[in-house]
Amino acid sequence: MNGKAWIVPLIAGLNALLLLTGANADAVREPKRDLDFDGMDDDWEGANGLDNTTNDANGDLDNDGSTNIEEFHHYDNPNDETDSKVVRDNRALVFIGVALCMGIAAISSSIGIGIVGAGAAGVTAERPDKFGRLIIYQAIPMTQGIYGLLLAILMLNFTGLAGPEIAVLKSPYVGWGALAIGIVIALSSVSAIAQGITAESAGAAFGRNNSVFGKGVIYAVMSETMAIFGVLVAIFLLLASGML
Repeated sequence: MNGKAWIVPLIAGLNALLLLTGANADAVREPKRDLDFDGMDDDWEGANGLDNTTNDANGDLDNDGSTNIEEFHHYDNPNDETDSKVVRDNRALVFIGVALCMGIAAISSSIGIGIVGAGAAGVTAERPDKFGRLIIYQAIPMTQGIYGLLLAILMLNFTGLAGPEIAVLKSPYVGWGALAIGIVIALSSVSAIAQGITAESAGAAFGRNNSVFGKGVIYAVMSETMAIFGVLVAIFLLLASGML
């Protein structure tokens, strides 16, 4: 019995967490008067252009993807399509996806660039004439950061950077699609680290033998195929989620 003594406080803690995070938010707001028994306050319905004599809880007055009763529970404006839990949740997921997309890609590219730069600095110390072509090696791991920036801009553009794209944000899959894109780009961009290691070795070989420069570039670029696959999947996710 003593081995199960932790179950009660665990359940109590989970319940407290659910209350703190608003998981039971729909049960918080109760109507003061509800003659049509639709779960919404009659005065609130009258003030917002709804019919307080018929059950219109499952309607969607502003066509924003949230039902009237969901708008009532979440204290939203049923006449404003931008004031919707669906829109807010999707936009939040888009922001998280963008942050993952650009943040991890930038970190991975920075590590790869740093690895190549450290090796190239040593080669340049002995062979300053090779500085120009060593820069090419160092720039190769930067492409993953460019991919992250490109997908982040596309997601923001299609969901509101150039204006409130509410029609897109009302789709139930946009937010999760953006989050999936962020994860795909973040994980595939880690290839920049392996690419940096390869490019650093290629730069060292080039320092000893000029004829291996092109071969070294090919070796370094091979790691990038995984990042390219990630970008292709991200584009398909843009299409599937309705952003593109």
